[in-house]
Amino acid sequence: MSDVFGDRSAQWATWQAEPWARLRYDVVGRVLPGLLDRPGRVLDVGGGDGADCVPLAAAGNDITVLDPSAPLLERAAGRGLRTVHGDLERAVPRSEFDLVLCHNVLHYLDDVPSAVSRLTGFVAPGGALSLMAPNPAMDVLSAAVRRLDPTEALAVLDSPTVHGRTFDHPMNRLEPAVVEAALVESGFRVERRFGVRCVMDLVADDDRKSDPDFYDSLLELELALCERDPYRATARFWLLVARSGTTTETWA
Repeated sequence: MSDVFGDRSAQWATWQAEPWARLRYDVVGRVLPGLLDRPGRVLDVGGGDGADCVPLAAAGNDITVLDPSAPLLERAAGRGLRTVHGDLERAVPRSEFDLVLCHNVLHYLDDVPSAVSRLTGFVAPGGALSLMAPNPAMDVLSAAVRRLDPTEALAVLDSPTVHGRTFDHPMNRLEPAVVEAALVESGFRVERRFGVRCVMDLVADDDRKSDPDFYDSLLELELALCERDPYRATARFWLLVARSGTTTETWA
């Protein structure tokens, strides 16, 4: 996987500059700082260039980015972040963290329960674990509504995978309920659930998204929808925040 991501780091940088990527980071950037009562230690597993950690670093948190891609880690180091070259199975920091992130990684793995179990082991008592992956529901909706292709929507409906364009690599269609079950097995409970990009991907006019006024209005709407049903259930990404032993509702 390191070769897949490292070889396409330029494509990743191009994607990050697009308005739909900026909105994804803006929404997540509003969510993450609120997960810590005070500055603490943060581990970003598969954090790449550290973009998710920028608002956390600005708030005074101590950041470690773990990733198998050397080119992406170079960019994280350029942001002043501590970096470790490795993944969940090798070169893992032997420590506990107040917040552990694993965003856009789990859907590339074959054994999600084992990965979740390893991730929970990095979380300090009372700490939080933030997990995010593409939402299978939006695979169908974006094909039918945005691209006006019901044939594609029907084909992907029950498909276990889709092809990721940015990294030109297959991605598992990972339901949040599967991850919640793995968290429960590891003694964690989901505390909060978010949808990231609830409506952005249903807007077909990409040029309009680059208009600053439209973007600002869309971001305001996205922030209002991201923790509300039914909108979060069909967003482009699901985001789960879990803590050890916390009890709450289950994802509908």
